[in-house]
Amino acid sequence: MQKINSEDIYNLFSLTQLNSDGFFVKNGINKIENNYTAKIFHLDSNFNVEQCTNENFSTNPIKLGNSLYYLASIDSKMQLIKMSLNNDCSKQLTFGDTVSNLISSKNNKKLFFKTTKRFTVPKFSVNKFPKTRYINKLDNRSDGFGWKDNQTLYYLYALDVQTGKINLLKSTYQNFKMLDVDNTGEHILFSESVFSNEKSISRIYEINLINMEKSLITTSDGNFNEAVYSPDCKSILLVGNYNIYGSSNVFSLYLFNSFENKLINLTENLFDIEPSYNGGLATDFVQNRSNNGVKWLNNQQYIFHATHHGRSQLYLGQNSDIQKIYDDKTEIYDFSILKNKKLLLSVSSQKLPNQLIIFDFCNNIQKLIYDPNKQFTLNHEFCSSYKFSTISKDNLFNINGWLLLPNQKRDKYPTILYIHGGPHETYGESFFYEFQFLANHGYAILFINPRGSSSYGQAFEKASVGRVGKEDFADIMSGLDYALNKFKHLDQNNLFIAGGSYGGFMSSWIISHTDRFKAAIVQRPIVDWHSFYGTSDIGVRFSKNELGLDLYDKYGLNFYWNRSPLKYVHNIHTPTRIQHGEWDMRCPVNQSEALFQGIKCNNVESDYIRYPQSFHGFSRNGLPNLRVTRMNDICEWFNIHLN
Repeated sequence: MQKINSEDIYNLFSLTQLNSDGFFVKNGINKIENNYTAKIFHLDSNFNVEQCTNENFSTNPIKLGNSLYYLASIDSKMQLIKMSLNNDCSKQLTFGDTVSNLISSKNNKKLFFKTTKRFTVPKFSVNKFPKTRYINKLDNRSDGFGWKDNQTLYYLYALDVQTGKINLLKSTYQNFKMLDVDNTGEHILFSESVFSNEKSISRIYEINLINMEKSLITTSDGNFNEAVYSPDCKSILLVGNYNIYGSSNVFSLYLFNSFENKLINLTENLFDIEPSYNGGLATDFVQNRSNNGVKWLNNQQYIFHATHHGRSQLYLGQNSDIQKIYDDKTEIYDFSILKNKKLLLSVSSQKLPNQLIIFDFCNNIQKLIYDPNKQFTLNHEFCSSYKFSTISKDNLFNINGWLLLPNQKRDKYPTILYIHGGPHETYGESFFYEFQFLANHGYAILFINPRGSSSYGQAFEKASVGRVGKEDFADIMSGLDYALNKFKHLDQNNLFIAGGSYGGFMSSWIISHTDRFKAAIVQRPIVDWHSFYGTSDIGVRFSKNELGLDLYDKYGLNFYWNRSPLKYVHNIHTPTRIQHGEWDMRCPVNQSEALFQGIKCNNVESDYIRYPQSFHGFSRNGLPNLRVTRMNDICEWFNIHLN
C-alpha cells in the first residue's frame, strides 16, 4: 500500500451537482495545466456511468426533452451550451459576458440565466495607461474576486426551449441570484443581498415576469439564501434566519403560507441542527457544490439536508411533522430525488474521499453505484479517526473532537492540534485531504470543535461572541488535555499547532499564551482586530458581530487590542512559520506582516511564506501547484522541529 502524498490530490475526484435525471459533475485537477476540471456525467437506467461533456470545465447540467443544457468555460468565460442527447452534437448559444445561475421553469419550457458586465478590473492587473479606482461604497471588495465597482450590470435572460429564442428580461445594478421558477415560467424566486456596517441582509422576492413587479417574501432585515416552490407552486420552502445574532445566527427551515402571507418555522423544535448547507463541514476536497439542500418530494412532502454535531443528516417532512431518515457518519456533498423516489447521494467520510450511492429511504437500503476514486483507494493507505467528547471547563457544553492516527506502529506519535476557521465552521465526518497527508507522514492530527462552531445549536454557536480567546481557547485546550490522557500513544513532547483564518487567530493566540508547542504554523490569521476592521472585505460588520461591539464604541479600541494576539507577541517563544496568500482580502497580508515582524523582533525562530495569486481560501480552491507546495511547507516545518 502506498502513502498519500501531496501530489496525490491530482488523482482524486469529487462528485457534485446531482439532479433528478441522473446527471452530475465530476470534479478534478489537471496537473499540466494547473487548473480545475469539471465534466458532466450521466447515470443511465441500469446505473451505468457515462461521460457526457468533453470541455475542460462544464457544470450546471439541465435536461430538457432530448437536449442537455449546461455551462462551459469558453475562452475563460462561462457560456451556455446545448447538446443533443441523440447524437452528442453541441451548439454554443451565448457568446458575450460570462453566464451564471442557470435554472429552468418547472414546466421545462424555459431556461433562465444571468450575465454580468463589469467595467473595473477585479485585481492587480497591469496597464500601460492605468485608470484610477473610484470607491464610494462600504462593500467595495470581495475575497476570491477582487475589487467591485459601482457600474457592474447584471442581466436576466430567458431562453424559450422550443424556439431557441433568447430574450432579455431585466438589467440592474443590484446583484441577484435566481433560486426557483414556477411551473408557468412567469414567476421567479430570487435573492438580493445588501450590506451595512452591522450585518449582511439577504431578502427573497418573487418577481412577476409579466409586469416585472416584485414582492417581498421574507423579512426586510433577515438573512435568507434558499427558496423552492412546491410542484404545484402553492407553497414555498425557505432557508434563513431573522439576523438576530449576525454571523453566529443558526439557519432554520421555513414554510411560506401565501394565504396568510407569513413564514412558519418548521425546525425550531429540532435541536442542534442546521438545515441545508449553511453549516457545512470544514474540508479541503470537494469542488463546485450546488448547495441546494431542500427539495420537494411531492406537493406535501419535502426532504432536506442538515448538519448535526459534525455530520450530515437527511429529514423527511410534511408540514411541521419531520422525521430523520439518514444519519450515517458521513458528509453528503449533494443529493437529488430520482423519479422512483429513491435518493441519489454523493457521500464522503474521513477514510472515503467520495462515492455515489442510491438510498431507498423507505426501506433504509443503500447501494453503491459509482466510486470515482476506486483504484486510488485500493492502492493507498487511509488513516482511521477516533471521535471523543469531553465537558468544557465551565461545565456548560460538551466539546467534540476527533483524532486521526497514522497507520505506522509507534510507541509515540508527534501530534498536530489543527484549528478550523470561521469561527462558525465545524469539523466532522468528511474527507480532509491535508489531514490524511499529514497522518500518512507520521503525525497524529487532533481537531476539535470549540464553542462558536456550527452544527451544535444556537446557544453553542453564539457563545463565542464577544469572548474570542477566552472560553473557545479553554475548550480547545481542554480537548487537547483530554486526548493526551485518553490516547496514550500521543507524544506530549512533540506537540505542534496549526490553523487558518480564525484558526490562524487562535493558533497565534495560543502560542502567545502558552509554550506547550514545539512549533506552530499560523495561516492567513487575524492578529490585530483594529487594522482588520478597516482592511478586510468583511472587517466592519464581522468585527462587530464577533467581538460584540464596534471599534468606535466606548472602550472599543481597548477591547479590540486586548483581543488581538499581536498585543501579546512578546510572549511568543514558539518557532513559527506563517503562510498567507498575497491576494487575500478576507484577512489581508498586513496581519501576517505584523505578526512576523513582532516574532522576529522577539528573536524567535520564524519565517514567512507568501503565496502569489492566492486569495483567502487557496488551501481549498487555489492554484493546484501552490496547494501542493503549501502542504509540503507544513510538513517540512514540523519535521525540522521534531525531537
